[in-house]
Amino acid sequence: MRAAIYNGPGDLVVGEKPEPLLHSRNAIARVKVCTICGTDLKLYTVGNPRCKPPRVIGHELAAEVIAVGEDVEGLTVGDRITFATTIACKRCDYCSRGLENLCPNVKCISFDFDGGFAELMEIPAEAIEGGNALVVPPAVSDLGAALAEPLSCAINAQKIACVKPGNTVVVIGAGPLGCLNAEVAKAFGAHRVIITQTSPARAALARKLAEVEVLEVGRDGAAGKVLEATGGQGADVVIATAPSASSQAEALAMVRKGGTLSLFASLPKGASSMEIDTRLIHYGQISVVGASDSRPCDVRDALALVAAGKIEVDTLVTHQLPLTKVLDGIELMRNRTGLKIAIYPYPS
Repeated sequence: MRAAIYNGPGDLVVGEKPEPLLHSRNAIARVKVCTICGTDLKLYTVGNPRCKPPRVIGHELAAEVIAVGEDVEGLTVGDRITFATTIACKRCDYCSRGLENLCPNVKCISFDFDGGFAELMEIPAEAIEGGNALVVPPAVSDLGAALAEPLSCAINAQKIACVKPGNTVVVIGAGPLGCLNAEVAKAFGAHRVIITQTSPARAALARKLAEVEVLEVGRDGAAGKVLEATGGQGADVVIATAPSASSQAEALAMVRKGGTLSLFASLPKGASSMEIDTRLIHYGQISVVGASDSRPCDVRDALALVAAGKIEVDTLVTHQLPLTKVLDGIELMRNRTGLKIAIYPYPS
């Protein structure tokens, strides 16, 4: 079968590899579409010690089950599935508290198991038995199913930040996850959603989203424009999706009293420290929260939002390419000229 095989930073090759084998506890699926994640871009550019090459990467996907092991329950041939990518152990203290995304013993699709940039993939026994292989409702398109995993990360973050109807939500950064967070905030009932962005090209893409205000800001800061746009009050929730220490530190000045700052984006290892004005936190009673990854329940919620028509899938997916052009898709991500890039192993 054809697959995009990751051999290390700068080395991603579309070639042939053996088809996955069926056994009693796993299943085999035909990949319909897999979108490129920022994690895939990071793997290609700088690598990640958790991913041991050679590996088929890609984890934001929709696939059709074509074979099921004799001991498998809950999946049948013909089901469309997507993944909650992080497969928890179900035994540790974090798992017992419903925090499977923080499990220290996780295994991940495209790190520990081959992913979706391939014609076929295994649905591992661990994913089936852990509830990480989720059946896609008929009302959800293949592209919508592929977006469920990144949407689930935004859903997890906004549950933690308590985004609710009537809120004003500011999202820092109009990249793929910034726009996905804007869509989730709308779906959660936010009265007003504002995205700040320094890049004119990215700002133009974000303006295609309905009912989202886009503030194009300079490198000298966005807080002034946000405060001006909110009558000096600031936002109920600010979600920092840009991996920039300066923008995350500045984000505090955009939060209204009693509001919440969500540190959604990770900063690079070794460059993750920043100076913040703790007086703003103290006197404004501001909550600062983190969010990482998601759980199967969040992916189910994402599928429900897509099925209800609350997510602008066609606007978020800006490019669709065959598997043979996966490197072109990586370059589109690197150059920030698109949002979500979809890769098709079987182009029509």
